[in-house]
Amino acid sequence: SSVSTQSTGESKEALNEAQQLVGICREYVLGLQMEITRKDLPRRTVDDQIRICELAAYFTHCNLQPVHLILVLRSAAQLFYKLKNFKTAASFARRLLDLGPKQDLATTMRKILAVCEKNPVDEHKLQYDQHNPFVLCARSYLPIYRGKAVEKCPLCTASYLPEHKGTVCSVCKVSEVGRETMGLRIFPGQFR
Repeated sequence: SSVSTQSTGESKEALNEAQQLVGICREYVLGLQMEITRKDLPRRTVDDQIRICELAAYFTHCNLQPVHLILVLRSAAQLFYKLKNFKTAASFARRLLDLGPKQDLATTMRKILAVCEKNPVDEHKLQYDQHNPFVLCARSYLPIYRGKAVEKCPLCTASYLPEHKGTVCSVCKVSEVGRETMGLRIFPGQFR
């Protein structure tokens, strides 16, 4: 009895660890896919600049290690500052400063913050509400705010807008979005 309890406990621990690793990979793959898309976008019009800023903002909501989140927040703060969206730029600067960056970066962010706090307005409307919890659609890179319909990849649990149901997950590239399955399975007796 104690042997089976121990192996069951170890199995659950292994499953939890595997699910955590899949989650970490999902966050990084999604974030980096958005970053590649952002860098490939044209920069000709204000609408182009707005979409670039939206993608940078969404990337700050991926669950990254602090050292990587600092880089993402720096990029977002600078892009929003250039767009004259000072209220949101200040928010990114504050989040970055809360992470305890190196002194030179902290100094730069304090300068951005000082300018932004003198004129705390956003010049342009973006499809981004930092105060309303959301997940990101892994195909369209649009926010899906809490309470809205969402489809999931059964393997990596990436989120999608309902119109992407039935497509192959763009994060893990393995599962069908919205398909009912057993999900991640790492050992034979897992679902007995």
